[in-house]
Amino acid sequence: MTNCDRQHEIAIWCGPMTLLDARSVLAVQPHYDDNDIGAAGTLTLLARAGAVITYVTVTDDLAGVLDADLPDDVARRHLLAEQREAGAIVGVRDHVDLEWPDAAGLDHIALRDQIIDLIRDTRPDLVLTVDPWLPHEAHSDHTITGRAVSEAIILSGLPRVRRSTGAAAVAVPRIGYYFTAEANQVTDTSAVQRERHATLDCYRSQFTEQDLVGLHQVIDRYERAQAPTGASHGERLKVLPVSALHVGLALPRPPAN
Repeated sequence: MTNCDRQHEIAIWCGPMTLLDARSVLAVQPHYDDNDIGAAGTLTLLARAGAVITYVTVTDDLAGVLDADLPDDVARRHLLAEQREAGAIVGVRDHVDLEWPDAAGLDHIALRDQIIDLIRDTRPDLVLTVDPWLPHEAHSDHTITGRAVSEAIILSGLPRVRRSTGAAAVAVPRIGYYFTAEANQVTDTSAVQRERHATLDCYRSQFTEQDLVGLHQVIDRYERAQAPTGASHGERLKVLPVSALHVGLALPRPPAN
């Protein structure tokens, strides 16, 4: 058995790690719109290819609701309805809402353990989340979520971690980060631009009409600029084997001259 034959067993680096062959995807976002702003095109393509997509939303997202007089319970119903509407466009199978207070401080270890349990329940072969190492990222919901997910992935395959739950250990071979400055893969999303942009229009509680117009323009300009050769649009993500998340010995090597 070669190292690359054992990729899914020990998640070592074996050259480029693709995204669109994933069959089970756990997409963990700090807020209800992050997955779609960051990677709706890629996620739509995955769903079309037959992948089971599960969205996990960490916070209740109430801090960003524009109507300050709207009761929390009503605002939350609106947020959930908007997210489900966007998820239906993408092809999301399941939604999990962890309901941490938005912008109020996350407990890294408690959140990490919740993600470990979700990994063991859904058994994903790809996890997507925000890149916590994005330069200048100031929102702690993003940095803590990204780090908690990253640590959960390296621990979920260890049988002595959270063994009191009785759940079997599950090793995840790869992780993908959106909102990243260190992308190493680009997905041609030309064929799903209608769906990609339709998801944005679902998020009315936290964006004005003018905001949404600007968001469409920024994303369209950005994804045109990063499109692969022959494509009109592309989404860039950082994709790593899980073994790259600890000590770094499995990080990809630059090509030889």
